[in-house]
Amino acid sequence: MLSALDRLLTALPEDTPVLLVAHSTTQATNALLEGDTAWIGVLALGPARDERRVRRVTQPPAGLKAEWAFVSSDGPDVETRLRSQLEQWRGAGIQAVAISEAFGVDDRSLEQRAGEIARGLGLPVTLGSDLSGSYGLEMRTLGAAINASILPTMLRTAQHVRQVVSTRLPGVPLLIIRGDGGAASLRAFEETPLHTVVSGPAASLGGAILQEGLMDGVFFEVGGTSTNIGAIKDGRPVLSYMTVLGVPTGLRAVDIRIAGVAGGSLVRLGKRQIEEVGPRSAHIAGLPYASFARPEQLRDARLIEVTLPGQDTGHYALLETPSGERFAITPTCAANALGAIGETGRAYGNEVSARMALALLAGRLGASVEAAATAVLEASAEKLVTPIRELIKEHGLQGLPLYGGGGAASVLGPVMARRLGVPFQTLPNADVISSIGAALAVIRVERERSVTRQDPTVADLLEREVGDEAVRLGADPASLRIETEYLAAEGRLRAVAVGAHPLSAQTRVLGEDDLHAQARLVLGDSAHLVFGGRYHSLFTASIERRGLFGRHVRHPALVLDQCGVRLLRFDDAEVLSGTPAQVLSDLERLLVSPVAPQVAALTPARLSDFAHLHDPVLLRQHLHDRLRLEGHVALIVRQET
Repeated sequence: MLSALDRLLTALPEDTPVLLVAHSTTQATNALLEGDTAWIGVLALGPARDERRVRRVTQPPAGLKAEWAFVSSDGPDVETRLRSQLEQWRGAGIQAVAISEAFGVDDRSLEQRAGEIARGLGLPVTLGSDLSGSYGLEMRTLGAAINASILPTMLRTAQHVRQVVSTRLPGVPLLIIRGDGGAASLRAFEETPLHTVVSGPAASLGGAILQEGLMDGVFFEVGGTSTNIGAIKDGRPVLSYMTVLGVPTGLRAVDIRIAGVAGGSLVRLGKRQIEEVGPRSAHIAGLPYASFARPEQLRDARLIEVTLPGQDTGHYALLETPSGERFAITPTCAANALGAIGETGRAYGNEVSARMALALLAGRLGASVEAAATAVLEASAEKLVTPIRELIKEHGLQGLPLYGGGGAASVLGPVMARRLGVPFQTLPNADVISSIGAALAVIRVERERSVTRQDPTVADLLEREVGDEAVRLGADPASLRIETEYLAAEGRLRAVAVGAHPLSAQTRVLGEDDLHAQARLVLGDSAHLVFGGRYHSLFTASIERRGLFGRHVRHPALVLDQCGVRLLRFDDAEVLSGTPAQVLSDLERLLVSPVAPQVAALTPARLSDFAHLHDPVLLRQHLHDRLRLEGHVALIVRQET
């Protein structure tokens, strides 16, 4: 990292001020993949009568070196018993602990006290309720265990990163990219490093969205060994709940599919055809690409088929020169042999060398150079279009564009797009799109709570919690915006706080005309602005449909943030805007059913979803309490269909 930072600082124009360092790291992912985990203790808490049930659902994940213990929460001297167990573990050499209590999301006090004792003994600790606010003791505990298992390694990494940055750039703030595409302070990395899993792909998606303003489509980033594939919908990366080591964690991150094929993958041969491209790559095998060699280096080379170390079956095609030097045949070589990469492309090589390599492969296959090169690209694309089709189906992205990043995007992108029947676009600066995403990332905090009853205070407390946490992690309070969303199927309320670092510039903030253009893309030409705040704009439209039973008019509603990201969309809604007293008075005529309609409230700084409140009396009272100090507000009321 130090050498990379030094090269970057050397390349900057003299006297360029550095205001912020953003770091995207794969350290957490690598630690889990390589088994670089600590010996941990999993401390389960709960009533004594529930010990058997708690024991069953809180056992550490397979693959971790862990001890387990139970401390009843309802017996005498709880704190003494907690301290005794933690001291015993520390003496035995336990390196970190995970602490989780049954129904700990309702009352976190005992978890937090146990955490204080552990930290006082010098043990890094993860609390289950810190990772997730949803019910599900097993999910919270196992997620906490995995996070605790990488804490010691991450603390060492954080210390190294802090030292490097403070040495070269004293006083400059440092942000770490998270797996959900947001950023947080280094302190958050030290506490919950599990949040940084897939942070690299998340940064790439963020760069594509923030730099290019992408709204919908599939984005892939081709490396040398593997390709990451993600989806963009409504101007945001599609997120999903992470499963790590086969365990659901309750944390959300970008929904990334990883395929073992890329620009540097090796070609594996069958009897008369290409068996597969990848998963081995020239990079892992330590081989140069044939297309980047000089033609004289490949003179009199022959095609050989080798079984690489750690490989049970199959033969990879390589070139070997009379001197014994070996070169890889890759998809990049195939694309160069076909002249499919322009001279400005990052994967552009020597076409003569590439054709020499593909001619030897063609002889083995009994085909022309063009046919052999095409077969390599088609076999590569085949491994990529399957996960892309899965993403398209799962997230409703049929017919939307395919966007490419990474140095070899221009190699595989056109072949994949043709197979999928969609347009393809290589992004500018595709090879460094991840770094751009890291530089433009904002601080983001997301929390969920299980909602089992109608309680207006849940949303208030959750919004306060994410807002306070975002500020603690470095967000400028003046830039903070908070949105809530009710997930009816799961019975969860989700709150997301987003804010800029005080020294970071807001990127791609759209003007009024551009926001109108984005709204017209969704709502049609009749879209018009009905409410504009500091961070949000509300548009509605009138869409007439004629059918067998006459004329029907829908009034769709759309909320965009200042960068054009779509935050809320109703197919048919009534919008009430004005002072709080006016909108609440107008709402009365819509509260005629025993079950309240779905209502979202928009203020200059917040978008809140109140769909979890079904009782009209509770909804009315909560809206009054939340809006009474605002000057101008809007209510969006979903119409029954």
